[in-house]
Amino acid sequence: MNLLDTLPDEIGGWPRTAATEAAVTFAAEHSPAYLLNHCVRSFFYARSIAAARNLVAGADYDDETLFLATVLHDIGLTDEGHGPNRFEVDGAFRAARFVREHGLADAAADLLWDAIALHTSGGIAVHKQPVVALTHLGITADIFGFGAEEVDRAVLDAAHAAFPWLDLRERILEAVVHQIDEQPSKWAPLSFIDAAYRRLRPDNSFPGLDELCAGPRVPD
Repeated sequence: MNLLDTLPDEIGGWPRTAATEAAVTFAAEHSPAYLLNHCVRSFFYARSIAAARNLVAGADYDDETLFLATVLHDIGLTDEGHGPNRFEVDGAFRAARFVREHGLADAAADLLWDAIALHTSGGIAVHKQPVVALTHLGITADIFGFGAEEVDRAVLDAAHAAFPWLDLRERILEAVVHQIDEQPSKWAPLSFIDAAYRRLRPDNSFPGLDELCAGPRVPD
């Protein structure tokens, strides 16, 4: 049984295609419950934000691609998506490969890659194509509450009841930091993952802005 087979009326349905059905199974197989619930909530929040902005699925954005981007956006934090890059990029590569294997065209896979790779890039993703912007908005509304006032209150309440929080914020930061502990190449300066690492590892050896500014510069 698919975990989205029975949903509260307040949430509504979801784009059921061969690719989205497979993506739910794939994400559920590889993600802990707190992460899976976050990814699923992010889709319903993104779609609610789209409605609040008068964006129409099928005209202004592709609902299937938005679903796939949100549901798979944290696959880079799992063993299945783990690689040498920051988790957003590893996840983008793994998710794009997955959707190509399930019939999506290169253009849709490339759009999904951008949506996942940029999902922590505040101030950038919102200026990209609607799928990229909505993916970012749905995710950040869920995890940090940014823009959550654009999400219909009934959707917020029903999504949290159906897909509980499960200490998301603390556990996702721990997952990011654990990956960097194991593979320092996944750290990126002055980024979300840098901020997460400094919060949990205050005595870390990575250079901060002061150290970067004090370092050698390219000669004139």
